[in-house]
Amino acid sequence: MNKKGCIKTGIILLFVLYICTGCSNRQEEKYTVEDLGGLAEIRIFSAEDNELIKTVSDEEQLYQYNQRLNFDASDIEERQSKLKKSLKGANEQYRFVAYKRPVARFGDGEPEENFTITLYEDTNIIKMTVSEESIKAFSVPEEFLAFYFEISDEEMDFLTSLAE
Repeated sequence: MNKKGCIKTGIILLFVLYICTGCSNRQEEKYTVEDLGGLAEIRIFSAEDNELIKTVSDEEQLYQYNQRLNFDASDIEERQSKLKKSLKGANEQYRFVAYKRPVARFGDGEPEENFTITLYEDTNIIKMTVSEESIKAFSVPEEFLAFYFEISDEEMDFLTSLAE
């Protein structure tokens, strides 16, 4: 084989190696940003003393969190006052603060607070508060950023298992 042939073969081998390296890197990424709902991490706080209990950044757990918590917003308006009244006197147990990946194309940037889910003792009603930071276009009064949902026992068990 002549010198030109060796150079061409070397370049082709490097090109194939480069492509295969890119493929293997993509295979390691189990979930896309869309699969994770843009979640970067979840910080779990004790509601009693606002102490950080745990930070969840594992992609599998973030994916499960995103998949399990699909809120039915069809009758959200009608049930809000009823659910809010049901929480009178209930003690807060945990706060799950969800952070999303920044929208900027370049650079990683710091995760931005997206919403907070508050769990209460002895009830399946949760409070979801959308962060003011996640609405950049205009200012929204705080009372319009809080929503109440009733979740299943399985969803509640999943959330408490994340905190423990």
